Amino acid sequence: MSENTTPSYDQAFAELQQIMQALQNDEISVDELAAKVQRASELIILCNTRLRDTEKKVSEIIDELGL
Repeated sequence: MSENTTPSYDQAFAELQQIMQALQNDEISVDELAAKVQRASELIILCNTRLRDTEKKVSEIIDELGL
C-alpha cells in the first residue's frame, strides 16, 4: 500500500495489531518508537472515524425503514 492510499478499516486494524504486538514483544527500537506510536495514533483515529461513520449510516438506514 502506498503512502497516499488510505487503508480500509480492516487494513488499518491489522496494522495497528501488528504495531501493538511488536510493542508488547519489545521488537521496536528506541529509534523507531516515536514513529510507531505516531502511526498507531493515526490508525486509531482512522478506525474510530470509520466506526462512527458506519454507525451513523446504519442508524439512518434503520430510521428510513421505520424500525
